[in-house]
Amino acid sequence: MYLNRLLKSSLLLLTFLTATTFRVMAQTPSDAVMMKSGEICFGLNYGNSAWSEYWEGDSLRENGNIGTLTTQSITGGFMLGILDRVNMIAMLPYVITDPSAGVVAGDKGIQDAAIFVKGLIYEHKAGPGNIKFLASAGLLLPASDYVPEHPFAIGLGCPDGIFRGIIHYDADMGLYGRVDGAFHLRGNAILDRNYYYTTSGYYSDEVDMPDAMDYNATIGYIFPSKHFKVEGVLNGFNTFGGFDIRRQDGGFPSNDMEAMRVGLNADYYDLLVKGLAVHFNSNYTLTGRNVGKSMMFGGGISYQFGLWGKKDKAQSSSPTPQAN
Repeated sequence: MYLNRLLKSSLLLLTFLTATTFRVMAQTPSDAVMMKSGEICFGLNYGNSAWSEYWEGDSLRENGNIGTLTTQSITGGFMLGILDRVNMIAMLPYVITDPSAGVVAGDKGIQDAAIFVKGLIYEHKAGPGNIKFLASAGLLLPASDYVPEHPFAIGLGCPDGIFRGIIHYDADMGLYGRVDGAFHLRGNAILDRNYYYTTSGYYSDEVDMPDAMDYNATIGYIFPSKHFKVEGVLNGFNTFGGFDIRRQDGGFPSNDMEAMRVGLNADYYDLLVKGLAVHFNSNYTLTGRNVGKSMMFGGGISYQFGLWGKKDKAQSSSPTPQAN
């Protein structure tokens, strides 16, 4: 029983990581890349996240019954230009978890399906560059019957509505900067039991999940050839409410979670043929609360082409400083 409680303390640490480390292709719900009407981009990404220490509340500790917890993900997705200023994004990850110690095996399966709509609201010449205002809205839903209370669960098991605002500025010489922030409106998580205890007891199989927010600050550079892009990112995440993992107790879906990360992303476009691109991303958790002190890296490939519209228009698919 004591061992199981220790193992379960990894639950929320893991699901936070698996829910926030996917970057399928150059276009995401949090960037400023927009495709023209009739263009589509398919992407496939691999991610690997690992930690051997985690914050139990604000205390950093290790757990010998877990060792190093490694989470691998394979995410497929696409982005479609419905209109020049309106794009749709869909993603579906397959997640594998694997602790290096202990007697309980990891979990694996399809995690949460995601669909987003992103729109370019306004753009204007400002000083030496251009400023853009965008917004995206989407929904994450569990896409399989995974168990959110598995000691090494692959997800939180709750619906998550995400509403994001984005401000992007393209400066001279290929430099750009971006800030964005999102509100996460979460539904209830469903347990496989009808009683649970947080700060008090509840006779229910539904957990009222705390809402959350995330935010990013990005600085990037696109090389003169327009083929290579690199950017640094500072990312934050906070729940509105929740409670700390208690000492030697199990984690729970409605725990308070906080994290600050720093990351590096790189993209190379028109590799060998027009529209083919490769992507790299990584991040490291600097500080946190009830999350793992993780190092994540990933890489992927995408291919973009035109489905309808004029041929010359559909072939203008590689992101440039003006389309970033």
